[in-house]
Amino acid sequence: MKSLSIKWRISIWITAVIITVITVISYFTSTEFEESHLRNIERTLIAMSDGIVSSFDTHTDKDKWKEEVIRLTAITETNFKTLYRIWFEGESEDLINSNTSETVYWQWLHELEEHNKPLIGEYNYFNIKVPHNEYRFIWLRYKVNENVVNIVVGISSHFTYHELSEFLRLLFILGTCLVIASFIATIWTVRCNLLVPINIVAKRLQGIENPNIKEVDFGDIKVPVELRPFVQALNDMFERLNNVLQLQQQFTSDAAHELRTPLSLIKSTLQASQLQNREPEQYRQIIEDALEDIARMEHLIEQLLVLARLEKVEPEHAASEVELDVLLRELAETYGKKMEKTGGKIVFDDSPNIIINGNLDELIRLFSNILDNAVKYGLPNGTIRLLINQQPDNYIKICVHDEGGNIPKEALAHLFDRFYMVDTSRSKQIGGTGLGLAIVREIVRRHNGDISITSSPESGTLVCIRLPIS
Repeated sequence: MKSLSIKWRISIWITAVIITVITVISYFTSTEFEESHLRNIERTLIAMSDGIVSSFDTHTDKDKWKEEVIRLTAITETNFKTLYRIWFEGESEDLINSNTSETVYWQWLHELEEHNKPLIGEYNYFNIKVPHNEYRFIWLRYKVNENVVNIVVGISSHFTYHELSEFLRLLFILGTCLVIASFIATIWTVRCNLLVPINIVAKRLQGIENPNIKEVDFGDIKVPVELRPFVQALNDMFERLNNVLQLQQQFTSDAAHELRTPLSLIKSTLQASQLQNREPEQYRQIIEDALEDIARMEHLIEQLLVLARLEKVEPEHAASEVELDVLLRELAETYGKKMEKTGGKIVFDDSPNIIINGNLDELIRLFSNILDNAVKYGLPNGTIRLLINQQPDNYIKICVHDEGGNIPKEALAHLFDRFYMVDTSRSKQIGGTGLGLAIVREIVRRHNGDISITSSPESGTLVCIRLPIS
């Protein structure tokens, strides 16, 4: 079944609400209208019945009393006859009534329901309704000497119900016009203020291609307040997407350049060897140079694959409990042996047992890269210190300090950029690719941690990593 469009659903919903509101208002308004008109009739009926009761005390002559009753019941502003019947309880004949026995009114007055009978000295009101002939009655029982007299007086309420029907008809017409106008206005409002901006955004989205993504901007589209967060989110998303694409393009360009360099060296070396005959020792040296360039290129490709894999795999992949203190101690011993060859050393103080939740292979690569950089760029005969400090926020802080301090201040912000090298010539001599710290940052991020680097000639270089404790 095909679902309704949003403009029809909103319009139908608002129309249903308006119909409900109009119905409730009409009900209470018509009820109040009816009750107010009936109260006016009831005041007249009370005045008539009280006058009839008083006439029992003031007129002893029966004929004059009847004339007084006729006079009292003739006070009415309508063109309909006032109905009345007065009789002593228990007697079959009426003292006086307004009708002969042949009329329908006589049947009304003589077929009063027993349950409407009031207590002596009290009033009861009731309605008798037939089409185009409605009456409002008052029934009073009053004690005269030892007898109980019943007084029933009715005034036509036809005018009240006629006005009420006209009032309801007017409400129906106005309500119908309001519902139709609201329905049309809702459709128009939804279409112009909601759907038109969305359609404009959709057309622009369909026209987006990779080369022009940086030119995408929805800020010129006039949208209602409710849609502004949506449009702003689109602008922010495309800004981030543009940044990612630029990084990807830069990464591709840098990767191509880094791979082309060793290939060019290999090609030029081999071409040079073809220009003239050489001694076997010279050919051996050429082959060794080519193998070094191939090894460097192979290392670069491996780093690229590691970085791509880190960005693709979920952080929870292969997570387990890792004894961080044991891992750092083993790495300190491994890299300490390298430092001993140049007269340096790695100092790692005893640490309590620390367990974190993470990927063991990634953590090994993380701290291996940090220590490898400290060995390569620190002083050859210097000291590397490995410090562990537990933080009060349930984090562990691992710092690696070397005595190098050769990182310029302006370079600190770019250390984690891919292929960034502070000293290009030295990095190539020691086999750097510019991807080590990018990999480090990605691993730290995947483990919900953070990393910072400070460096100065006076204090050396300090790399600090914070990781959550299990």
